[in-house]
Amino acid sequence: MLKSILSLSIMAAFGLLVFALLLPVQANNLAQKVLGQVITVNDAVGVSTPVTAISKAISGVISKGTDALVATDTPGTPKDNSPMSQVNIIDATNIERVKAGLQPLKTNAKLAASAKIKAEDMAKNQYFEHTSPSGKTVADLGDQVGYDYVVMGENLALGNFDGAAEVLDAWMKSPGHRANILNTSYQDIGVYAVQGTYQGRTVWFAVQHFGTERGVCPALSASLKNSIGTLSTKIKTEEAQISALRKQIEDPSHAQDQSYGILITQFNNLVKIYNSDVQTSQANISSYNKQVVAFNSCLNQYQVSKE
Repeated sequence: MLKSILSLSIMAAFGLLVFALLLPVQANNLAQKVLGQVITVNDAVGVSTPVTAISKAISGVISKGTDALVATDTPGTPKDNSPMSQVNIIDATNIERVKAGLQPLKTNAKLAASAKIKAEDMAKNQYFEHTSPSGKTVADLGDQVGYDYVVMGENLALGNFDGAAEVLDAWMKSPGHRANILNTSYQDIGVYAVQGTYQGRTVWFAVQHFGTERGVCPALSASLKNSIGTLSTKIKTEEAQISALRKQIEDPSHAQDQSYGILITQFNNLVKIYNSDVQTSQANISSYNKQVVAFNSCLNQYQVSKE
């Protein structure tokens, strides 16, 4: 899938503070309407929208020390009560949203898992980019952990932070990162921070993953879609049978006997069934298309990032 990436980074002489931002990645996969008696219904899954990558430098961010925080059971991972814990970073994030008059984000276990994968991968492979050396982006990580999204975003930070308040303050001073934190399109958040070394210094790799799940949009009825396909196949079979009976009835060599009358009865009965099935099919198509319109209307709301 194509992804949209906006990176902001600065490499200062130590103390080291680096940030990166990924603007929302939208799921640009509009469902297809169905028309006519022969139905083709495409699955509502697809690709994301490409956005030009832009790079900017962040200024005015100063590191405040190099002391390492106490490690937990997993080396380098903050405890729940530590300054760089997931809880503290999410709380600091939601404080900023509430101050702006927005709803707080809900902690999402899948986004927490994707943020953990990203943070640990950056620490292990010594890089600081939205696209990993293996080519994975935030949308790929969302897919990996089973987060079925209509929109996702990512904030990254690297440096010797004292805690959540400091990293949030730095993110909020950057317009791009602030836009992610205050984006009204997001409902969920997952956060992870891991301590490691980067260019010979002890630092924190911090990741925020934002998103909204596809379930926010009206569902497309799989059973209705299947019934449309099944009925379409039945109608095609009936059309072939009607055509064959018509040829027999219109054959001038066919004797005008009792068997001819039986053919006409069969033909009329089949036409009656066919017309009923076509009527049902059109009603089902209309119902499904209304669902498609509602789904696409919802999905379109997430194609433009909103502050």
